Amino acid sequence: MQEVKKHCVLNNADFSAFIERVDTAQHKFADQSADEFKKLWSHSDDVTLFGGHGGRVECGWENVAGRLEWSSSTYRQADRGSEFISGCVCADFAYVVRREFIEAWIGNEPVRRTQELRVTMVFRRERDGWRIVHRHADSQTEKSCD
Repeated sequence: MQEVKKHCVLNNADFSAFIERVDTAQHKFADQSADEFKKLWSHSDDVTLFGGHGGRVECGWENVAGRLEWSSSTYRQADRGSEFISGCVCADFAYVVRREFIEAWIGNEPVRRTQELRVTMVFRRERDGWRIVHRHADSQTEKSCD
């Protein structure tokens, strides 16, 4: 039996280029422009989103697209960054686990604040290239009990 790690690598140039596109699109997303980020998603009925602002789980492209539009509209003049934690790229499937940091005017808050998110994204290769099929982001970065 072969180890999964031999088929599960992160040094995939095609996928790395896609992640760079995701990061560039997320910078625009955090400044009230969701269009580029939405283009990177699969537009199928099986996509899912657990958004970083909380709330309900969105299923299906129509619902996910609407939630992305709304979420993007809540950020203004943002600076973003991320820290890679783990990930895997196979032939037609990949995932990334990371922390993301967004410093911005968020909603109607009177001051800029930093939002720190724990993020898991799942990707699959479709006919036109890599696409996001799931994103789970939450702000539960502080330990709540020992």
